[in-house]
Amino acid sequence: MTLFETLTEEPDMATAAAIEAPSTRSTDIALAVADNPALVLADPVKRDDLLSHIKSEIAAFEPDLSTVKGRDAIKSFAYKITRTKTAIDDAGKKLNEEARARINAVDAARREVREELVALAESVRRPLTEWEQAEKDRIETCRGVIEALKRDAVVTLDDTAETVRKRGAAVWNTPIDADQFQDMAEEAEAAKAATIDTLKVALARLEREEAERAELEKLRAEAAERERAEAEKRQAEEIERKRVQAEQAEKERREAAERAERERIATAERAAAEKAARDAREQAEREKQAEIDAANRRAEEAERAAQAERDRIAAEEAQREQAERVAAAEKARREADQEHRRAIKTAAKEAMIECGVIEEAAIKLVQAIVAGDIPSVRMEF
Repeated sequence: MTLFETLTEEPDMATAAAIEAPSTRSTDIALAVADNPALVLADPVKRDDLLSHIKSEIAAFEPDLSTVKGRDAIKSFAYKITRTKTAIDDAGKKLNEEARARINAVDAARREVREELVALAESVRRPLTEWEQAEKDRIETCRGVIEALKRDAVVTLDDTAETVRKRGAAVWNTPIDADQFQDMAEEAEAAKAATIDTLKVALARLEREEAERAELEKLRAEAAERERAEAEKRQAEEIERKRVQAEQAEKERREAAERAERERIATAERAAAEKAARDAREQAEREKQAEIDAANRRAEEAERAAQAERDRIAAEEAQREQAERVAAAEKARREADQEHRRAIKTAAKEAMIECGVIEEAAIKLVQAIVAGDIPSVRMEF
């Protein structure tokens, strides 16, 4: 019995006998693995022995592909190797589960002890931790006050005397508690004093500049008032000048209108006289032209009558010529058609003659076809 039979089948009497009396080292490893598959996972030597035993069996196996039994044997051999792998793999999984359970128990105990000891250490250190946090908060607060004092010393272009005065009062009223500031008290007092000095200088400068700007604004307002008064005076003078100009222009307009009216009347009188003379001449010319036009109309009417007669004669001649051309064309068409028909009938007759029909019979056949006397036979012209 092979190793694979030992691992994959229920032991029988022959197997028991083999276990009781192993004859070779290979058989020993096969029986040992069959009893404890996990053995090869802990002992590299036994693992190598097992693999060598499997390889020797593979080397001794002679596959036969020519029969169903031989192919089944190959399939069974491969399946037994797979079963060996499964048995060892399952044993390894079981070992892992047992080891994992032991590891989890150790981890749980370690976490419990660690958490308890951390809590105890924190309880012992808590007073110091609270003092350190309070000290950190105190230092941050004091440092914030000092930085604020330093920032208050910065005077920007947007500042005015009023804003600097208010900021200086706030800095002056900022308390520096020695117990709170401790070793930073000297720095805080120095920052406060420097800021107050800077703001005092800035306040004096801004008050001076604002006073100068106020004086300048006053001077500008007075100058603007003088300029406004002068502008109003110039505007009044300009209005008066325009009024005088307007009156003078109105006087000149009236005088010009009167002259224009006199000239218009004189011109109208001259125009009326000229128009009367022109109308008389035009009337004489119209009467003379009417006589000429009447004579021309009579001549034109005579010419039109003569032309109409000539046109009538020409139209009759054209109609006669057109009728002659149509008659000639119709005659030519009929002659051409007769000639065409004659040619087709002659060709048909000659074709019949070539086919053995005598000429007289061929002529009669052609005449009968043209006349439609022969059913289902006709001649195309």
